[in-house]
Amino acid sequence: MSTPGPGRALALSLRHVSKAFGAVQALHDVSVECHEGEIHALVGENGSGKSTLLGIASGFLAPDEGVVEIGGAGLRRASPAGARRLGLGIAYQDYSHVLDLTVAENLYLAVPRDARPSRRRMDRWAGETLARFDLEIAVGMSVSDLSLAERQVLEVVKALLTRPKVLLLDEPTTALGPDAVEKLQLLVLEQARAGVAIVYVSHRLPEVLAVADRVTVLRDGVAQGTFEAKSVSEESLIALMIGRPLEVAFPERPAPDAEAEVALAVSGLYGERFGPIDLAVRQGEIVGIAGAEGNGQVQFLRALAGIERASGGSSCQGRELDRRSPLGPLRAGVVLLSGDRRGEALFPILSVRANATVQVLRRLARFGIVSRWRERTAVEPLARRLRVRMVSAEQPVAFLSGGNQQKVSLMRPFLRGDVKVILAEEPTQGVDVGARFDIYEALRSKTQEGVAALVKSSDPIELAGLCDRVVVMSRGRIVEEIPGDELGERRIVEAIVGSRSTVPRSKGSVA
Repeated sequence: MSTPGPGRALALSLRHVSKAFGAVQALHDVSVECHEGEIHALVGENGSGKSTLLGIASGFLAPDEGVVEIGGAGLRRASPAGARRLGLGIAYQDYSHVLDLTVAENLYLAVPRDARPSRRRMDRWAGETLARFDLEIAVGMSVSDLSLAERQVLEVVKALLTRPKVLLLDEPTTALGPDAVEKLQLLVLEQARAGVAIVYVSHRLPEVLAVADRVTVLRDGVAQGTFEAKSVSEESLIALMIGRPLEVAFPERPAPDAEAEVALAVSGLYGERFGPIDLAVRQGEIVGIAGAEGNGQVQFLRALAGIERASGGSSCQGRELDRRSPLGPLRAGVVLLSGDRRGEALFPILSVRANATVQVLRRLARFGIVSRWRERTAVEPLARRLRVRMVSAEQPVAFLSGGNQQKVSLMRPFLRGDVKVILAEEPTQGVDVGARFDIYEALRSKTQEGVAALVKSSDPIELAGLCDRVVVMSRGRIVEEIPGDELGERRIVEAIVGSRSTVPRSKGSVA
């Protein structure tokens, strides 16, 4: 941890900032300061105003009131280019990559024009750049082929290539496993020692307290105070964030039912970067998937959902799954909750209502015409049950916080009457502690109805608290199963570290 000493200059100053969107007051009289060499964490529930504050600091939003100064110079109007000229860099939670371009081309575009290499040296320069940050990513690979974890690290590297005086990190570790988190934290500490002021936004409070010098807490758009990180605990931060003590982190785990029918059976399934896999998940059970990133967990889930090609057997409640397209598993009651909310799970420009009902329009239609009244009647009570914070069901999903977006995607299995298996990829990625509990509660309530869930998560605490048992994947295979009575963060991390290895990019042909 690098506490800024006396005399360190003020790198970023946000004073008396307020911002409203219509009738919603997103920020009210918020002040935050970050000095050279300081890591200043910003925490709060989804919808607390964190993203709005970062948007104002980075020049994407104009405050209704207040002053923004970067390196002592005022940002006189909302201008991302102006903020960059003053020395501000930002790594976005939802990424700023051009997916169809290569890693090298994305790095090239991130650098100021006067610092770019010649096009013929671009790949070599990109390789040298990644090596400086101790990253092993093929520079000629399309960014669309990278894992979520690789995209996230690449986003941070792109921000650092601008050589910022102030670096804003928006949920930088949401898709990262323990090893990658540690590597990123070392990089952040190194930048702070070099004098960069870092504003670190994260819902993972242990990480915040491990790297931050000071912490500012937001709740409902109002600052609850700024504290020395070494003087506060996770429990006190949670109480400030949600306005009350959070006594229970996870829903109660019911006793396992050995007599329950098998909802999902997998036999000898193999595909690109995984397999063969044998696994059975019973009705009412939540099974976690752990492992270092890049060991085939995501490909396995996507193959079950019919998105990626695979060979071998898979059945849902005794009936063979038709995995030739995503429509087959969906019709059989197998629903995927993608970790890429904005890219795959949701239609950001459409309303909460439209996103929640997209898979059940036939049921809500009469004579081929969808009734908006029926949609709202179905959506609004469910939104209240899941505690979705929104102005109305007509609010575009793009304007919701990450946790509320995830809840909207979770509304679909509740509206469908035929769901038998939920495949959840990083279900609480970028989600704060309060919203995380709402999502855990929603998943557990579905399993109490007899639905089975398969949850891939990079968070060992989440897997230990939410799941009934956990399987660990390495080199594309299940190498260990941890029963419920042995589940704990340390036990899961030891299993991951003990089996840690990544699979080659190509694993041969798939029929």
